[in-house]
Amino acid sequence: MSDATYVCPECTSTVERNYNVRYIVRTCDDCSCNGRFLNETLTDVVYDVPEEERPDDWADQPLDERFRHALKEGLIDRADLDV
Repeated sequence: MSDATYVCPECTSTVERNYNVRYIVRTCDDCSCNGRFLNETLTDVVYDVPEEERPDDWADQPLDERFRHALKEGLIDRADLDV
């Protein structure tokens, strides 16, 4: 299995792991945030959410919360997720 890259929800630093899941829970080495590091393929989907569909506080939300919001509101189609 190839490595997957996971992105910190707060500072967007990355870590690599030799497994491929939607997210991992860990403490960031750079910002000390303890949270859900999203698989990098999912972060691309989050960034593709159209601006007019984003809530007013979108930029203030951690990356993992943006992903959850987009799923809940139907802005991301689960069928399009590779992970």
